[in-house]
Amino acid sequence: MQRYVRVRVGRRYVVTIPKEIREAYGIREGDELLMIPVENGIVLRKPKSLVEFIDQFGGKGSIKVLFKYREEEGLAEDERSREITSETSS
Repeated sequence: MQRYVRVRVGRRYVVTIPKEIREAYGIREGDELLMIPVENGIVLRKPKSLVEFIDQFGGKGSIKVLFKYREEEGLAEDERSREITSETSS
């Protein structure tokens, strides 16, 4: 892929992202992009998904560990609720 691509600002200030770039970065119609002003211009970037964000701090796959932990916590909470309910109804 080229290091940079020149595009033209169209009517109503629309910029078309070239097909090569869209395909390389998985950009689809309707996707949101971050427009980040930098010293010498503008950077467009796809925002990270929640999964990517969490994996960034805990390593790849850490979101699955988090979900498993939350599921176990939920099951434990359900069990505690059943115990409390059975104690109060006895």
